[in-house]
Amino acid sequence: MTIVGFNFEKIQAERLSNLQGNINIRNNLNIVNVAQEDIPIQKSEEVLKFTFEYVVEYMSNVGNIKIAGHILFMDDPKKTKEIIKYWKKEKKVTDEVMQQIINTILFRCNIKALSLSQEVNLPPHIPLPLLEKTAVKRNSSNDYIG
Repeated sequence: MTIVGFNFEKIQAERLSNLQGNINIRNNLNIVNVAQEDIPIQKSEEVLKFTFEYVVEYMSNVGNIKIAGHILFMDDPKKTKEIIKYWKKEKKVTDEVMQQIINTILFRCNIKALSLSQEVNLPPHIPLPLLEKTAVKRNSSNDYIG
């Protein structure tokens, strides 16, 4: 089980209105299709193409970010045939494979969406670490640390 390729096919970011008050943000990731891909890498393994769509929606029609692309996943032919068969029947993939695919998509798309949100002046869709001011108690007898 190896991911051998990742490509963005469509990237769109737009701010539709001015930011006002609290903004709810919804993320959505869909695997649109799974298909066998003919890539001459190794004869003993086959490649599957997982097509995806990743969307960040800023509610109240403030804006959105849409990313589409695909992942190339390589495994032995027996396993790839099982994956394709299960996909065609259930439109699902086993948890083991899906975890690796989803984590890779989220990692790459979250970084890209964060950059795009900054370019069109939308707030970040994931929480970022921030420094917060805290009250410091000072005791005159314990001021020196040495």
